[in-house]
Amino acid sequence: MSKTVRFTLDNGLRVVHSYDTRTAMAAVDVMYDVGSRDESRELTGMAHLFEHLMFRGTRSVENFDLPVQMASGDNNAFTNNDYTDFYMTLPAANIETALWLESDRIEGLDITPEKLGTEKKVVIEEYRQRYLNQPYGDQTLLLRALAYKTHPYRWAAIGLTPDHIAQATLDDVREFYRTHYHPSNAILSMSADIEEERMLALAEKWFGDLPDRPAAPCPIPQEPPQT
Repeated sequence: MSKTVRFTLDNGLRVVHSYDTRTAMAAVDVMYDVGSRDESRELTGMAHLFEHLMFRGTRSVENFDLPVQMASGDNNAFTNNDYTDFYMTLPAANIETALWLESDRIEGLDITPEKLGTEKKVVIEEYRQRYLNQPYGDQTLLLRALAYKTHPYRWAAIGLTPDHIAQATLDDVREFYRTHYHPSNAILSMSADIEEERMLALAEKWFGDLPDRPAAPCPIPQEPPQT
């Protein structure tokens, strides 16, 4: 049996719950409404860089992956043009571990110069391996620039150039966090053999007290009619 319900917390966090009695596992997903379309042309690749930073620990939890592993779970994330998605699977009995970790990093991320420097190196190396050092690796990047002239879809989530990542400052990253990572800009999805009332109580427990800091939406340049 599977039943899906939707509700919104007072701080704007949208919650989707799927009551699935067919499994003893739980899937927890937090999707943020931010992707490469929300970047400026002068500083691309920020959403993808920030996906990496979200695993670098908070002021309360230094090692994000360790509690996940101790709860017999695994997790990962991805970034595209339109959104950034973080997902975790673990036994349903341990679902509060996932909710605790996800609620903690919405506002408690510990962004330091050392962590930023480490992840910038990782992302730049990923750019080189996947796009610059592979035969035809830059094909999709070149095609985007041909297909779009104005809209931010003209660059991939990895960015226009690794130089943009190298140039990103601590202030740039912290401002990106304040602008895009807050409850009303996120959707929490949970699927488990846990009834609606219990799941709503868990969402309120771990996310209900988080303050929202909504920002004005970033204007997205409109693509002129294509011929």
